[in-house]
Amino acid sequence: MNLPFYIARRYLFSKKSSNAINVITWVSILGIGVGTAALILVLSVFNGLTNFIEDLFSAMDPDIKIVAARGQVFTYDGEIYRQLEAHPDVENITRTIEGRVWLEYIDNQTYGVLKGVEDDFLSVNRLDTFVYVGDYDFEPRNGITRALFGSIVASNLSADLDNEINPVSISFLPRDESILNPISRDVVFPSGYFSIQKEYDEKYVITDFYFVRELFGLKDEISAYEIRLKDVKKANSVKEDLQELLGEDYEVLTWYEQHKTLYRVMRNEKYVSYLILVLMLSISAVNIVGSLSMIVLEKTRDIAILKSMGASSAKIRKIFLADGLLVGGIGGGLGVIVALLGGLAQKYYGIIQLHGGESFRVKAFPIDLVLSDFLLVSITVVVLSVLASLYPSLQASRVKISEGLRQ
Repeated sequence: MNLPFYIARRYLFSKKSSNAINVITWVSILGIGVGTAALILVLSVFNGLTNFIEDLFSAMDPDIKIVAARGQVFTYDGEIYRQLEAHPDVENITRTIEGRVWLEYIDNQTYGVLKGVEDDFLSVNRLDTFVYVGDYDFEPRNGITRALFGSIVASNLSADLDNEINPVSISFLPRDESILNPISRDVVFPSGYFSIQKEYDEKYVITDFYFVRELFGLKDEISAYEIRLKDVKKANSVKEDLQELLGEDYEVLTWYEQHKTLYRVMRNEKYVSYLILVLMLSISAVNIVGSLSMIVLEKTRDIAILKSMGASSAKIRKIFLADGLLVGGIGGGLGVIVALLGGLAQKYYGIIQLHGGESFRVKAFPIDLVLSDFLLVSITVVVLSVLASLYPSLQASRVKISEGLRQ
């Protein structure tokens, strides 16, 4: 049996002369437990939010997007398309065109972005799963092409799906052109409305690729190649391959790079939250200093006896370091159990609901329990427990045999 651990366990759970020592010890354990659970749950909520946002953006944005390094469009090259399609990690590829437009419907007007997509667009994106009214369908009605409208665009226009008399007028506005000088104009009927998140809902109108190409006056030009990968975790390595293949005239963007600012903000918020909660956990760990210091004072005679029997100062330090680790381990273990049970309850039963959740795709706070977070927090608790135990263990190792035996 490990002697320092055995003695530390006896010191921790044996009856003390002062009840205050027991109180402080249990306050330390509970404080570390609460801090551990809170830290794991906060990190898990950030994981859940990140996954939820990824799910939203993936409805419109591909795993990899290839755009022109300069300008808004580039010429479609069939050979390049075939080379991209033949890459072993590419599952599907499609072409898209998009540009700024002015939309009018009866007495309502608004700006928007018209995006033309091919028939295989849904093999790369999942936009159809976000259509809440109508259908994902661009087949003409009464000879007029139909389009899918973002919910906020549709609301601004008050567009009516059932109105077969008044179509929505679309005017193409190239960069630096005003609504007074549209390049071309056409009309569409709404086929449905989609709702992903505000950035998309307030500007996008999706319709047939060839309709948009004609409206924009393009021939072989497109705005982007959009690619779905077999394994999104390989996005960075695939990007390097494709960038080398395409050269400097193209820019290859991974999913992360398409939303770099958003991800940077979320990552920084997660780190800041972690540091704040670690600070709170450190305050709880300070109680370990108090409880161990009081145990050292109570066990001074025992320490002197151990030394007289041949125990070294290093072994005495180990006893009280083990004592601090026991406090941190018990508290941390309780916190891990609470976080695991609470996280699972939230994930499967939605205990904590989102305010106004009836308007969202999820009604409860999303949460994702990740093993790495449990390991990170556990290591943090161990480090804090060791640091909090250093001073009392040093004090214990300095007890002199002659002074200790007099007590």
